This record gives sequence, structure tokens and C-alpha cells, in this order.
Amino acid sequence: MAMYAIGLSVLQEEISYEKTQVKQVAYADDLTGAGNISELYKWWDLVKKNGPTIGYTPNATKSILIVKPEHYENGVRFFRDSGVTVTKDGQRNFGAVIGTEEFKAKYVEEKVSEWVKEVGVLSGMAKTEPHAAYSAFTHGLQHRWSFVKRTIPGISRLLRPLEESIRKTFLPALLKTNFIIGEDVRELLSLPP
Repeated sequence: MAMYAIGLSVLQEEISYEKTQVKQVAYADDLTGAGNISELYKWWDLVKKNGPTIGYTPNATKSILIVKPEHYENGVRFFRDSGVTVTKDGQRNFGAVIGTEEFKAKYVEEKVSEWVKEVGVLSGMAKTEPHAAYSAFTHGLQHRWSFVKRTIPGISRLLRPLEESIRKTFLPALLKTNFIIGEDVRELLSLPP
């Protein structure tokens, strides 16, 4: 991993902002650039030309150009023969999402649906193994949505079903109670141990 990072830094120097006017970030074998379409096209050309010499082989079929709707036609025109997918909706990027509000909402709603199901499974476990369920919740499951909350702003309303599942299913099972968890108790249970 360290050697890969060193190699990728050599490539980043070759395709630097001074040469392309594209802001970029790399992580492991992922490389992302942001800028106007014509500069991104130059940047992509430099990546294809310089990448293989340091062991980085760009894969156009896994590469996605995300553009604002008003720039979609221009993006398609520039990248038409490159193999790069051009979208105006959005795409996952480094575990977060970039794109339209509708795309972000759909992505988060799908994630929340998965997490609600997982909270349901943990709720069943909590009835007989409360410590194991609590550990799985705090050390595993909870970190998934913490990352999404940090990387995709303005989604609190979309997380409401998850909160309802925690409040109405998981916490009562964990605490072995049939009482409705009120706001004060919920806030108290949200504090770190």
C-alpha cells in the first residue's frame, strides 16, 4: 500500500493542478479529479499516458464523469470515444455520493432501508444476548451511518426511519422493556459510555 501511494504521488505530480487546472485526490488505486470538462479531458489523457509507466492502469469502463445537467451534452461530446460513462444524476465516490439531490436521497433511502433491517436483526438478538447486540450496534452498525452523515450533508430527515427503528425496536429489546422510549431517555442513551 505504501509503495502504491508513492507511485501514485509520481503520477499526481505529472497531472498536477498547474498543468491541468483539475483538483484531484487519490486513495489506494482510486483517483478523482474535479474541474471544467475540457480540463478534465486533458487530465484524463495525461492519466492514460503517464499512469501505465508507474504501474497505474486507468480503466475507462470503471470511470465516471459526473456533470451538472446543463453540461451533460458537452461532457458526452468530449468523452464520447473514451469509454468513460457520463452522468448528470450522480455516483458513489469514496463511499459517499456526488450528484443531484434526488440521487443522494435515493442512495440514502436505500442505505436506511438496509440499516433498519439490520437493526431489526439486532433487536431479535438483544432479547437473549443484549451485550453482544449492544457491541455489534456500537462497534459495527452505528459506524456505517456515522460515515454517511459526515459525508452527505442535509440528510437528517431521510434518517428518520432508522431513528424510529432504534427507538421503537432496538432499545426496548435491549432494555427489556415495553415502555416507549421518551426523548429524555433517548438523549441519555445516545451519550457515549
